[in-house]
Amino acid sequence: MSSEQRSRAFLGRLAKPVVAVCATLLALLAAEALVRILGRAPDMKPIQLSSYDCIYKRSTNPILGFELKANCRNDDPDFIQTYERTNSHGQRDRERTLQKPDGVRRVLLLGDSVVEGYGLRESETISRQLEDLYGDGSTEVLNFGVSAYCTRAEVELLEVKGVRFDPDVVVLVFVENDFDNFNREAFPLGETINRPAVVKALFRRSHLFRLASIRLNLFNFGAEADPVRWNQDAIGDNNVAEGLRRYRELADRHGFQPVVAIWPRFFDDRIADVCFMPQGSEQLVVEYLAAMYDIPSVRLSEFFQRHHAESSGAVKPRLRYSAGDELHPSPEGCRVAAEALKGILDEIEVGRAASAREIPRSAQSDAEAVATAKALGQARPNYARVHNRMGTEFLNMGKLAEAVAEFKQALEADPTYAGAHNNLGITYERLGHEEAQAQFERAIRLRPDFTHAHFNLARILMKKERVGEAVTELQQTIQIDPNHVGALNMLGMALGRQQKLDEAQSHLERAVRLEPEHAEARNNLGAVYSAQGRLREAMVQFEAALQVDPGDPEIIENLKRVREALTK
Repeated sequence: MSSEQRSRAFLGRLAKPVVAVCATLLALLAAEALVRILGRAPDMKPIQLSSYDCIYKRSTNPILGFELKANCRNDDPDFIQTYERTNSHGQRDRERTLQKPDGVRRVLLLGDSVVEGYGLRESETISRQLEDLYGDGSTEVLNFGVSAYCTRAEVELLEVKGVRFDPDVVVLVFVENDFDNFNREAFPLGETINRPAVVKALFRRSHLFRLASIRLNLFNFGAEADPVRWNQDAIGDNNVAEGLRRYRELADRHGFQPVVAIWPRFFDDRIADVCFMPQGSEQLVVEYLAAMYDIPSVRLSEFFQRHHAESSGAVKPRLRYSAGDELHPSPEGCRVAAEALKGILDEIEVGRAASAREIPRSAQSDAEAVATAKALGQARPNYARVHNRMGTEFLNMGKLAEAVAEFKQALEADPTYAGAHNNLGITYERLGHEEAQAQFERAIRLRPDFTHAHFNLARILMKKERVGEAVTELQQTIQIDPNHVGALNMLGMALGRQQKLDEAQSHLERAVRLEPEHAEARNNLGAVYSAQGRLREAMVQFEAALQVDPGDPEIIENLKRVREALTK
């Protein structure tokens, strides 16, 4: 073959891939144009905020969806989306070594916000109080709680991170909403996934690439764009049954003792368990599921009921053991839970678990338990909580128009969301809109025991000089939460205006006892004492208030006036 023929043959062979490449490029350009014309690619909606300092981050593990950041520090935490610290492993806990110290029993506490310590200082959490009960360093209690995790996600966290700490006992604290087959995300989490620069550029500029990336979850773009959907798909349709099965497998593989501790609900008049087996059974669904995999389960309700009876507590269980929401524990609720768990762990250490229940099982009851658990997991997620959280962030940043838009989106997703109505009312109040009062009233209609909404409505009514109506709302606030210092202070002030000085004095004295550094309450109490002619006691209160707030002109004037009266 001549050189000319070889050249023609080579060009012939080259022409086919070149034509294929060109055709592919033309097809891609056509597809790009079509996607742009049809508007099928999702808009780019960055969800990170410049001031956002959330304790959570996006996880590339779709079952988890999100997790706690490592090595966080915050000097002014809100104990909801920020905490004082996390350790280097990303847990809300003391610093721990992977290797278990010699002679130390290691207990791993697994759960959601109840374990994590929603609304609590680290020293008040169940894990910390439980470890402190031992006091001699013989037992470490590791906090593996992450807010909003379901059982399947909790066990996934145990598998990917917890077992590395070589626990002797793992206690899974089961909460009723663990039956939901998704992790309830309420935080706008920014990007935490490292991707090549070319991939990021393509995602920004190519509508076709963006559409494909989200639909196919390429480079985890799909999970980031719609985390709830990907999380729900990864978890499956019966997360508790599957989670407990894996829990048993991990226990057998890694040699730890698994336990399920069932968290109760705290009502005003009782402490009760929920989610029972059908047909009037006295057994809980989760008890049957745990028994299927030979995992001992314990009802914490029995310990709380005994504690409440023995202490003759006049305070409602809801207010005593929970944060007022019937679910998340108060510091005292954590302490009682820690004492109960210590007793359970001590039983396990000596080879018995007297607190665990014997569950009569059969093939029929097992199948019924699995089916019931699946039925309990039919709740569907929505983004109302995320929009509400975004609105709260904008509100804190002073971006009121953006906050209004987010709260309205939350209410479009869930019109019955009392928290969003309350927050929208706060935003309208700052904007000076009359609609604020109506939002607080709607929140109360939806949730009659909504403490913050009653208090916010009272504040609006006080501004409008509708003192009698404000008093009613403040009394309702205190009935729900007897330790609400703001309501006690405002009620004292309102009653003072009505010249009901003895009642005003009682409420203000309680406010000062609860919060000695509350300058306004001390100032108002001083004013009541002064009106009663108790000038020296009034002076003491004004002086104490001035120590807290030295520049307040009203306190300065009140103190000056009472001193002048005493010298006459």
